[in-house]
Amino acid sequence: MNEDDIIDRLTRFGLSDKEALAYLSILRNGNTRISVVSEEADLSKSYTYDVVDKLETKSLIEIDDHVVPTQIRALPPSQGIENLVSQLSTIEAELESIFDTENYEQETFSIIKARQTILGKLNDLIGSAESEIVLSLPASVLDAVEESLRSACDQETFCMLLITEYDDEFSVDDSLATIVQSWDAPAPVMLTTDRSDGVVASADAVLDSNSNEYAIYHAETHIVSALFDSFIANHWQMGTQEYVTDAGTLPKAYDSFRHAIFDAALHRTQDRAIEAELSIRPPQTTDPFETITEPIVDVKQSLVRPYSNDLPTQESLVLGSDDHQFEVGGPRTFLEDYEATDVTLHPADEF
Repeated sequence: MNEDDIIDRLTRFGLSDKEALAYLSILRNGNTRISVVSEEADLSKSYTYDVVDKLETKSLIEIDDHVVPTQIRALPPSQGIENLVSQLSTIEAELESIFDTENYEQETFSIIKARQTILGKLNDLIGSAESEIVLSLPASVLDAVEESLRSACDQETFCMLLITEYDDEFSVDDSLATIVQSWDAPAPVMLTTDRSDGVVASADAVLDSNSNEYAIYHAETHIVSALFDSFIANHWQMGTQEYVTDAGTLPKAYDSFRHAIFDAALHRTQDRAIEAELSIRPPQTTDPFETITEPIVDVKQSLVRPYSNDLPTQESLVLGSDDHQFEVGGPRTFLEDYEATDVTLHPADEF
């Protein structure tokens, strides 16, 4: 390893280029003076004093300023490196306390085998959902996730539930979801939560404990979005609406844009005039968000009947007046005029 390689390694350990050059000079001489280090490292004498002080702070050298001229001694390299490692270990606990583990996605893809493990993953994701849950599950295994769904609804998490392989003898519990639809046909098991996590599996994977089928877990937002789009276009609209909760009392702020669309559609169906206060910006840009308040003149959606979407999986608020109207979609939209966050719905006569 040549000197340039050694300097490169030392800089990775936290030394500056100048500190690394000075440190090598001190190592070569063992016991030396400021003037020697200044000459060999090609540093000004005043700057060399600063560099040497930093090397002493890092516990790589010792300075004896009780003699004239001041003497500089290198600690044995093994001891110096040990001192650096010890300093890093000292701050490890502090760094761990700062580290945001909740937003660190360690797992973005996995294959889940065995019926109970799959059901356990569904319950874990439902239990950790903060804003929305979208679930398709056969009627005969719904009881395996009922407690998690009920708890989520108690916390006002927006939940869409499609019960598949449904027969009329099955009783729909209206405490399990914001909206429930049924379908007598088989369909894949599908769960998305908070637009960030998703699970998909064949129905046999949860119906038959001896099945070789498996589930796939994703934590990629674009894949989760594709799962939802496929679910809405191919399965949700085939269902029969069994239960719909009442629209939320206004004013109401929403963590989920989809939930805001749902409630706005219900209010519009009941001929209530409402307005949206929301932060918007042009889609697919990094422009700053601008907060506006506008009347809602239409809602484009396929979440709750009667559907009003012009395009598959469309979720848009049409805002403005008869003279000027524009469409607003949720985060990461690209079809509408604007994308929106921080939505609050108000009665129109509130302002």
